[in-house]
Amino acid sequence: MKWILFFVMLTMQSLAMADEISIFEVRRNIPLSDTDPIYKDFYIKGDNGKLKKNQTYTVTRKVTMQDASGSQVMGEVQAPVGQLKIIAVYGKIAVAREVKLFSREDLPMLDNPWFMIGDSLESN
Repeated sequence: MKWILFFVMLTMQSLAMADEISIFEVRRNIPLSDTDPIYKDFYIKGDNGKLKKNQTYTVTRKVTMQDASGSQVMGEVQAPVGQLKIIAVYGKIAVAREVKLFSREDLPMLDNPWFMIGDSLESN
């Protein structure tokens, strides 16, 4: 019975992760002069048909919260980071660029307040 429950939970987790749209790569060009534009591309994985060119997404980061000693997990916070806009779609992969980073004034602080690999995207 334990094995059946284990496989059911594993299958449910893999199905939930299959629907997730997230950043898997970040690339930046190297400008050769001060006048060259700087581009930072965020590579997104997702299902065919879910990723649409010119669509804007809110990027969130799951932060695991622990007590002061670090011995007990208190829970998780899904903290908004900012917005990205899809500039190109190639099947299950899309390329996005930054629209804006959210001010931390009314949002939880983040160790790294910019977009990172592993951040999740939710359509607006």
